[in-house]
Amino acid sequence: MSSSDNKDTPAFEASRLGRKDHWDSVYDRELHNYEATGDIGEIWFGSSAATKMVSWVVRTTQPSARILDVGCGNGHLLLDLASRGYTNLTGTDYSAQAVRLAHEIALSDHHTITYAEQDFLDPEQVARVAGSTGFDVVLDKGTYDAICLMPMEDGSVDQKAIDVYPESVARSLADGGVFLITSCNWTEDELVRRFKDHLELFDRVKHTTFAFGGAVGQTVVTVAFKKQPAA
Repeated sequence: MSSSDNKDTPAFEASRLGRKDHWDSVYDRELHNYEATGDIGEIWFGSSAATKMVSWVVRTTQPSARILDVGCGNGHLLLDLASRGYTNLTGTDYSAQAVRLAHEIALSDHHTITYAEQDFLDPEQVARVAGSTGFDVVLDKGTYDAICLMPMEDGSVDQKAIDVYPESVARSLADGGVFLITSCNWTEDELVRRFKDHLELFDRVKHTTFAFGGAVGQTVVTVAFKKQPAA
């Protein structure tokens, strides 16, 4: 989607949650906590959202599926999949501290998971990680949310980053591959418009709903998109 479609983008405000130095600090602290106490750290959106994502993957794919978790943090999604027999797992994060934390946790749990630093907005790094075949599944739990808060030097949100991310997802997927995203900043309709140039809506995961003022909503949404084979 081009920047001419910015009218479909919510009015985000730049935040420290979109800065790499913030996440370096967070995961440096969590790494030290893990080494001292064995606590793997925070699970974004809580364990329920993570469990629903993993359950969806298990229900719809084979254990041999090639899976990428973008912005993997401490790697908890991949750890859960590994414990269910999945064997071709990769996690990437732009924070070296997060990658180190995830790697140490996987080793401690005796799981073989590949972790690597990656700037997901850099086409060369996207191509390097995807390889010649691409991934069957790409997971995102909160990563696009953080990217949408990335600040520019003038303090405004980096719209280019918001636009490039869907392209990076498409480049990471094999034909017929699926992108499963959980977000608290976007509605389902907004995500469909944001990714429509690259992917088609495939499925959705239900979360607890609430009613207010006659409207029904969710605090988070989880939707799956599929990459169609090239014509």
